[in-house]
Amino acid sequence: MTPVVDAPVLLRVEGPVATVVLNDPPLNLLGARAKADLTRVFEDIAGRTEVRVVVLRGAGSRAFSAGADIREFPERIRTGSARNVSRSGQRMTAAIRGCGRPVIASIDGVAFGAGLEVAVAADFRLASHRAQFAFPEVTRGVFPGNGGSQLLTRLIGPSRAKRLMMFGAPIDSGEAFRIGLVDQVVPDGRLDETVERWARELAERPAVAVGCVRDLVDRGGATSLEEGLAMEAELFARVFATDDVREGVAAFFERRPPSFGHR
Repeated sequence: MTPVVDAPVLLRVEGPVATVVLNDPPLNLLGARAKADLTRVFEDIAGRTEVRVVVLRGAGSRAFSAGADIREFPERIRTGSARNVSRSGQRMTAAIRGCGRPVIASIDGVAFGAGLEVAVAADFRLASHRAQFAFPEVTRGVFPGNGGSQLLTRLIGPSRAKRLMMFGAPIDSGEAFRIGLVDQVVPDGRLDETVERWARELAERPAVAVGCVRDLVDRGGATSLEEGLAMEAELFARVFATDDVREGVAAFFERRPPSFGHR
């Protein structure tokens, strides 16, 4: 995919790391076009065998994304299209979760509403100290409809999810870390280098094993314990047939760092 500078979503691939940028500064609003583009970008990434990690960020420092474009709401009310809008948004977050690669959301500034739904769809969330988080939809009479109500509940638990969505008040990065909404908070100005380090280290891990862990947590965790254990055994057998396992074991006995071929 060739980047278009004025596109609402940009994709840049450098080696094994793809960077996806929400490109409508200063607020990086997620209107219909941006959501459709974000869906297409992650579907494109799913077919790129060279990509092993994805970084998702917003353009500028004011916002990861301030959420949906509320200027589109009157049309939804007039046409009664809210169900289709929700399904379209759910396809967007499903494309992020279904891209087959670990996704790191790099959050600087605000992540509100639909923007936070996008971040919650990622595997990891790293935030600057100044970042803020909110699901303010209830103050407009609605609630998160892009998959966020379900993804948030599974991430931080029902009581905390209800508090964020029912009150709609923003929380700071420290509180977001305390409740498990973000994985790490870094000093302002240090976010890019921290995310780059996470991406680099993940890209160096054996891709098949990393993908299996992602599937076991995301898909296995949504099944019964018995089904999850069966899935674990199946993937355990699959990963032991890879070249990377042979390389990892050989490196251990030869007392050297492994050099994984990701197959």
